[in-house]
Amino acid sequence: MDLPSHIPTPVSTIPEIYERLQSRFADRSTYSLDYRRYNLKQLAYLINDNKDKIFEAVKRDLGSGDFQIQMSDLWPILHEIELAVKRLPGWMKDEGRLWDAIFTFQTMRPRIHKQPKGVALIIGPWNYPWQCILIPLIGAIAAGCPAVIKPSELAPSSSALLAQLVPQYLDPEAYAVVLGQVEQTTELLQRKWGHILFTGSGRVGKIIADAAAKTLTPTTLELGGKSPVIVSSCANLKITAKRLLSIKQLNTGQICVSPDYILVCKDVADDFIRTCTETLDTFFPHAPHPQSYLTSDMTASLHTSAALERQIAFLNKAEEEGKLVHRGELDQERRRLGISIVRLNANAEGEVGGIVEEEIFGPVVPVIPVDDVDAAIRYINARPNPLALYVCSGKRSVFTKVIAETASGSATWNDFGFATIARSLPFGGVGDSGWGSYHGYDGFRTFSHFKSILEIPYIFEPLMAFRYPPITTIGKTVLKLLLSPTISFSRPVSVEDERTQRVKRKVRNWLVIAIVFAAVGWFGRTRSL
Repeated sequence: MDLPSHIPTPVSTIPEIYERLQSRFADRSTYSLDYRRYNLKQLAYLINDNKDKIFEAVKRDLGSGDFQIQMSDLWPILHEIELAVKRLPGWMKDEGRLWDAIFTFQTMRPRIHKQPKGVALIIGPWNYPWQCILIPLIGAIAAGCPAVIKPSELAPSSSALLAQLVPQYLDPEAYAVVLGQVEQTTELLQRKWGHILFTGSGRVGKIIADAAAKTLTPTTLELGGKSPVIVSSCANLKITAKRLLSIKQLNTGQICVSPDYILVCKDVADDFIRTCTETLDTFFPHAPHPQSYLTSDMTASLHTSAALERQIAFLNKAEEEGKLVHRGELDQERRRLGISIVRLNANAEGEVGGIVEEEIFGPVVPVIPVDDVDAAIRYINARPNPLALYVCSGKRSVFTKVIAETASGSATWNDFGFATIARSLPFGGVGDSGWGSYHGYDGFRTFSHFKSILEIPYIFEPLMAFRYPPITTIGKTVLKLLLSPTISFSRPVSVEDERTQRVKRKVRNWLVIAIVFAAVGWFGRTRSL
């Protein structure tokens, strides 16, 4: 199949592209609901009309199978578009703030008006060259923002195809693709944008944030990092192993929210490791079996030879140290490596080439036995905040404890990876794993400015006049009545007393509800008699 070549955009043309999109934004064409929905629908048909080309492009870039590309890269995009097209009229409406306002301001129609921030810059990664570019673009289109898309040069076939298709389906005056490497990105970052959304490594994220700070451009950074798994003593080990390893196979672990390392309670550690190895043997019989990891439609190649050598180095060192539990199959020529399991100690810093400190971004799974869930929480809290956190337990109380005592971009109970495609939830990191979020309404919100609106008509002048100098005693009295706050609650005695009062309020509310239902039931019964 013929695909376009990846030809870098001449740096000299970037100013013209920038000005063209700025002009489109200035003429307010992108503001209308019809314009936004038209381009969103066109984006959906960009995917639908060109699936075979997209499959081939991603296959050349990553070695992925067609079904994995659909499930992981394309279906999430179409889900997001479908939601945006359906909900956009409601998202765009002014948001009333009447009931939270003090009485004086309730007469002034307090509300939030949503406006596009301006021309957006979206910089994407190589590992999901369609999803991680087009889902942010959906947010920008929904918000009414033109956008420059800078896909990764490390996924050249997908990037070139995207550059060919975007002007065919979307308004070429409002949406443009810039191909290239550091030179093109540097040129783009010298300009002021309405918003920048970057997905990639923390190292590059710091460069993006530094450049954006110079022009006071707001940013969203999706940076990945380590995503730990806690396996408690009460977890169902068979289900945990199946769910974990089925997600770990996707893109051969080259996912920002892929389970990175496992903290398992010591009393079930041996059983868990044995269950994982048995599950791998069941999932991926060795070649030449058609379900081998090396030929599976749900896996992919390591992105580069250097990435493959890095994973092999982890395994070789683990084997030397007697910590390699299971080694996955290897196809050096196709850069394929099966899932491998390494057992480490709780004080694992420095072991196996720093595998615990670095984001693995591959099919190696370190398992670290810990005393209990509290020890796992301490281990996680001593390190940078993860993008995703996973808890496997038979008791919901274990999950709620971990949520309450840790910070992470997302947290999932008894499964893995789904937070990235739950379109009703914001996706984003915290601390070292990034800042800001997008997806669904939160993508619309990211690229929108929420403007506070008050209306104070001239008819209010008799009241407003009390504030004009010199302020009289009557004026001060009126202003105090209008603006002075009142404390409607009693002084708290202690935290324990506050807790007691809260419980009493709950009991009182439930009693009132019970009395009302009883009265309604009694009344209905007497009427029937």
